[in-house]
Amino acid sequence: MAYRATVRTGIDPQPVSPEIEPFRITPMEPASFSALEEQVIVLARSDRLGSIEEPGVVERLVTKLFGLNPERRALADPRLETLRRAVVVARHRHHLPDMQAAELREAGFSVAQIRVIETKAITV
Repeated sequence: MAYRATVRTGIDPQPVSPEIEPFRITPMEPASFSALEEQVIVLARSDRLGSIEEPGVVERLVTKLFGLNPERRALADPRLETLRRAVVVARHRHHLPDMQAAELREAGFSVAQIRVIETKAITV
């Protein structure tokens, strides 16, 4: 009965700090992107999952032997490269892993933007 007494007293739960639950979205939070960010999202949807990995031993050997210039897809801007990597991973895994979401937060994207990125990456 002690449990019922606790529930009935109407004890309010402690407020959750942003550090504990970083992905709580407020309805007023805007989720807009610049034209360049929109373009990166659209283009990254067609990238292969292998485009975010470093070339392996065989690929480097073939490149050296035949004098090829491998097409590296890494972007010069670290913020846009983080966005591209997150879209590629979300597109192929059908969800945005926590690690990618944390990298997006560190790059300066808001929580609402991260949700939109995940939606745009997964939907056709």
